[in-house]
Amino acid sequence: MKLVYVYVLGALLAYLIGTFSPSYILAKAKNTDMKGKGTGNLGASNTTLLLGWKWGVVVGAMDILKACIPIVISKVVFSEYIYLPYVVAVCIIMGHIFPFYLKFRGGKGFATFFGSMLGLSWPSFILIGALFLIIVWVSDYMVAGTFSVIGMFPIYVGITTRNIILVLIILAASLVILLKHKENIKRIKNKEEVGIRAAFSGKKKD
Repeated sequence: MKLVYVYVLGALLAYLIGTFSPSYILAKAKNTDMKGKGTGNLGASNTTLLLGWKWGVVVGAMDILKACIPIVISKVVFSEYIYLPYVVAVCIIMGHIFPFYLKFRGGKGFATFFGSMLGLSWPSFILIGALFLIIVWVSDYMVAGTFSVIGMFPIYVGITTRNIILVLIILAASLVILLKHKENIKRIKNKEEVGIRAAFSGKKKD
């Protein structure tokens, strides 16, 4: 029974932590309708589009840390539960994407996924993170890097752990994030997606 309690409580706490939205708090403070402008999502990307790259970096860093820190704690305190850090990671991501107090309409989950990589495996964060930066720079689209990361990390987990259950847990989060970015794909096809260079130069999209 202790096993069940640990996983259930860990999943619940992780989800609640994930619902903490720096971009929502910032939007309130700045009197900005982040869900009605830009991409319509709460997260670092839309914060960058609407409030500038400095605030976007702050929000992104906070979203990364809110995933990383609880995962590291779960690994240290409950080291005997090998699946717990991965469950915590996915539940934090789900909390970010589906916050209960915002009618389950939050962000797209990429920054928290990135933070989960850092917490679960810092070498993957460095390796895949470097590839992410290269892909984003070459393509000029954040979403291109996003798809690369959520595709590569499950493969990395499979190669390094050889544990299919861990792969499936992470893959579930990857698929949800992929579905949340379907509008980005449409905008790219219609040449309406804002490139990363335009976003960081201060050109905002209403």
